[in-house]
Amino acid sequence: MPSRPDSTPATPNLTRDDLIARARDMIPALRGRAAEAEALRRLPDATNEAFQASGLYRLYQPRRYGGYEMDFQLQIDVAAEIGRGCGSSAWVQSILASHSWVHGMMSETAQDEVWGPDPDAVIASASPARGSTTTPVDGGIVIDGRWSFASGVDHCTWTHLNLFVPTAPSKPPQHYFAAVPARDYAIVDDWYVAGMRGTGSKSIEFKQCLIPSHRLLDSHACVGGPTAGSAVNPGPLFRMPLFALFGHGIVGPAVGMALGAYDAVLEPLASRRSVAGVAIGDQPTVQVRLAEASAEIDAARGLLKAASDEATALALADTLPALEQRVRWRRNCAYAGALCLRAVERLYPLAGANGLADTSPFQRAFRDVHAACAHIALTWDVQGANYGGVLLGAASTDPKL
Repeated sequence: MPSRPDSTPATPNLTRDDLIARARDMIPALRGRAAEAEALRRLPDATNEAFQASGLYRLYQPRRYGGYEMDFQLQIDVAAEIGRGCGSSAWVQSILASHSWVHGMMSETAQDEVWGPDPDAVIASASPARGSTTTPVDGGIVIDGRWSFASGVDHCTWTHLNLFVPTAPSKPPQHYFAAVPARDYAIVDDWYVAGMRGTGSKSIEFKQCLIPSHRLLDSHACVGGPTAGSAVNPGPLFRMPLFALFGHGIVGPAVGMALGAYDAVLEPLASRRSVAGVAIGDQPTVQVRLAEASAEIDAARGLLKAASDEATALALADTLPALEQRVRWRRNCAYAGALCLRAVERLYPLAGANGLADTSPFQRAFRDVHAACAHIALTWDVQGANYGGVLLGAASTDPKL
């Protein structure tokens, strides 16, 4: 097992503003490669290399491995910039950066196994497909079958698996994250979709693979307070509730997609005229749509910042968040996603006929934000109903919260 690495920053003296500026500077190049990402159905190599070189995969990586271990809100601010250029690229960067946060909660042995040999290692994630099996054995868990939706997996050397381990017949399964190296699985090229085509969210396949116990993280134990990883990573990040906040890594790209759609509509308006010669931008209804859409995007960011600030303050104070708070933060993620989707739909009438083309930046953002908001963490009916039920005294429908 590798020895613990020195606590050396990946790039010394970078602030959150520096990292946001790096993301913003990438927008023109990401826009230029957005069509390539869709054609490849994965992140272009040049984009992955840019994320590695800039340190944007390492926002939440523990400092002891050279990561930045930044504040939790930073991922929203970074993804908002990247998503203006390419929604798929924002999704991959945000998801992979979030997995460093999760991995920092795992055992020291599991962390050293991934980042000891390669501090730049990035981690995908995947969920079980129908027919997959998860079997507890002495010393770990044996899995077999296919796990799906592994965004960015082509560029990752490890993957976090969602495992649902059977318990008593009348009880729900126990959820774990499990870290597996790329040598243990084969990538299945099955990502053919309408939105977020460039995320490369393919399936991976296993054949009777043993996952040792030290690479398992019981998510039910990660609802705030100490985790296995916080013993060696004492900062507040690794004592924050996992599933109550994980949706931030998913909704941040949706904010960027909405901003990308806004940019695609706003920039041509100054010169657009109707067939009758009327300036489109002079019409009050157009101006109101722009105002409402921008307010919805700002409101989404405000909801997410409030949740980040509240959760961070509790972690710093070593105070466990109440169930209502955890479910509310998950509710806020879903509502922020709904606001971003609503903003893009509000802008749709302003995109014009050119906005119907597959190659249109607006059309791409429209498809991408609908795909992002299909994720269970951003499904308003699910998260809103859960919050309302908890307010009325019911148990959370998601035991991981």
